[in-house]
Amino acid sequence: MPVCLYGQAADMDEINAIAKRHGDIPVIEDAAQSFGAVYKGRKSCNQSTIGCTSFFPSKLLGCYGDGGAIFTNDDAIAQACREIRVHGQAKRYVHTRIGVGGRMDTLQCAIVLAKMERLDWEIERRLAIGARYNALMDQAGITRVQQRPDRTSVYAQYTIFVEEREAVQVALSARDVPTAVHYPVPLNAQPAYAHLCCVDCTPVSQQVAPRVMSLPMGPDLTEAAQHEIVDALTSILPH
Repeated sequence: MPVCLYGQAADMDEINAIAKRHGDIPVIEDAAQSFGAVYKGRKSCNQSTIGCTSFFPSKLLGCYGDGGAIFTNDDAIAQACREIRVHGQAKRYVHTRIGVGGRMDTLQCAIVLAKMERLDWEIERRLAIGARYNALMDQAGITRVQQRPDRTSVYAQYTIFVEEREAVQVALSARDVPTAVHYPVPLNAQPAYAHLCCVDCTPVSQQVAPRVMSLPMGPDLTEAAQHEIVDALTSILPH
């Protein structure tokens, strides 16, 4: 289950090739953050056996509560997902498998349908705002998450790398610039998994986890606000 982190798809072709080499293992693309992005000419959620996204309020296409969607071109998997979603029912009062109550309520569906009308606009805005952030960060010499040239990013979060992160966050907060830290602890270091894998197995994650910091990002972020954010950063970070 590769996660398409921060808005762009993972290396899905390489991952699919590994899965195929080891016996056609099904690959589930977690596209909750990359929904709307493009990978080598194909939309995210259409890169593997199953694609999935979230409609959590903070997502690009978010409802006002809980919700999500699963995408697949496999008819059998699609049918299984439909059955699992409604307590394992193939038809009324006929249960072919163990299922869950996984239906979105009508209100959340209505919100998602309404917000789909501005989805293309929001993707265009995020692409433009992300590109402007990139140019400003590169000009200021601030290290950022890079986007690969063969894919787009919808910038679910705009993430940079800083040293002494807590101090930087405090200083930015004093200038009314909110920040967030997503995934400060690598998965294999989480208590639930620590006994299954050594910490040193993920050296890159260990290196970047203490340094990642996300800045304000959204389709309504103005150019003036972006300049203010970057100016605040450059005044705080060592040169």
